[in-house]
Amino acid sequence: MIYIRKRRTPAEIEEKAEKIKKTPGSTYEKLSLPEDTNQLRTLFDQMPKDEIRENLYKEQHGLCAYCMRRITDQRSDTKIEHYKALSTNKETALDYQNYLGVCYGGEKEKFEKTDEENHKNTGCMCCDASRGEQELTINPWNRRQMEAIGYYKKSGEIFVRSNVGLGTELVNAMQKDIDDVLHLNGEKDLDGKIKWDTRSKLVASRRSVCDSVCSQFDRWGNKGVLTADFLQDKIDKLESQLQGNNIADEYIGVRLYLYKRKAEKLRKQR
Repeated sequence: MIYIRKRRTPAEIEEKAEKIKKTPGSTYEKLSLPEDTNQLRTLFDQMPKDEIRENLYKEQHGLCAYCMRRITDQRSDTKIEHYKALSTNKETALDYQNYLGVCYGGEKEKFEKTDEENHKNTGCMCCDASRGEQELTINPWNRRQMEAIGYYKKSGEIFVRSNVGLGTELVNAMQKDIDDVLHLNGEKDLDGKIKWDTRSKLVASRRSVCDSVCSQFDRWGNKGVLTADFLQDKIDKLESQLQGNNIADEYIGVRLYLYKRKAEKLRKQR
């Protein structure tokens, strides 16, 4: 996961939300949740979704807000996620500031019939497809939280670092969201070991990035160029992808984390 800097609500989207609320007969003011969830969803369906998806795609640099997979098409492949679930919060249901762009979490993955009959091969769904209406503690708009995200080089798993001042309770809640709600680490057994990956192969993909970075470190080390300053240049170039409307590399957060930790280690050694 990476920090997402939320942009101002585009005027067209804000105006449409206000119009829906004030339209005679919309019954927005009288809606009560959760019993009127379907009626509220009908009102949300009147929002300019293509414009919402397009703006989310740009502010998230073409990546899913949860897993960092590339969203290949800003309209057809971007799912609008209510961070505060629509069924629990009427005030944010039509608010662009509550929206995230996410992938379909494996819902669109295609498998052979034999694989469909074998759950181990198809894996579990992730992101919004796994979350449903569950409340989240982890928040991509919270820079401090996102700076606490780390990745194990050998397994590709996401973990929340416990030594960055967030507190044990918050760290545990964020890790639970990653493992049990969003399933970003696949599906685990009772001992916390991965039984199988997600349908979209998130763990394997992140592990591949980790392997690639470790190979880079070996090559750069053999050439005698692996220094903190050398890595900082690489970090700066990666972070430039997260500016403006640039499209970022898939799983960019993994590479950034490993580069930064290595650079930090080299500075201490120096």
